[in-house]
Amino acid sequence: MAKNKYDFDVRRFVSSRDKNQYLLVSRGEAAVIDVSDSLGEITRTVDDMAVSLKYLLITHAHQSHLQALPELKRIYDASFCLHEYEFELLRSMESSLEPDQVLNDEDKLRLGDIEIEVLLTAGHTKGSCCYYIPGADALFSGSTFLKRGYGKIWGPKSMSLMLFSLKRLSYNIPANTTIYTGSGDLTRMGDEGWIQCLRSV
Repeated sequence: MAKNKYDFDVRRFVSSRDKNQYLLVSRGEAAVIDVSDSLGEITRTVDDMAVSLKYLLITHAHQSHLQALPELKRIYDASFCLHEYEFELLRSMESSLEPDQVLNDEDKLRLGDIEIEVLLTAGHTKGSCCYYIPGADALFSGSTFLKRGYGKIWGPKSMSLMLFSLKRLSYNIPANTTIYTGSGDLTRMGDEGWIQCLRSV
């Protein structure tokens, strides 16, 4: 659990496939970022904390990041949020769900004390997003930015988009920001010196 000067907690759940899922809580409101196979742990935590689940935030629409989404939606009726560029991929996953809220780059979502900024970081998928909370020095990076690397790419166009997205993060995310990755270990922007080298590419 992470705490800071705001009324803000982060809880991390790791799936059997090493996918990270996060529960964000501020002033009695909660959001989940990506939902794989930790449904039971997440629902128990939400219920034990007696908070209202407001958002279901998906970084990208691969099945491994939204497996438990239908059940969480059924239980809590939270707002399912997804970038518009991910709709095609979502439908290819044979999901019957439609987003409640269409996200665009630089949109802002209010959760209790904090403001969550949507950053389009295409590359791993066309509509991959990071969720940035400047007031909490936190970036939830999905499969865009990982410790000592980045998510899988699918060819030259995917690499070009990923490079653009990583360069954008290198210029705009401060060194003291904790990177809550979509898989593997967490890290800090200041500890990932390799990303600064991309500025000259």
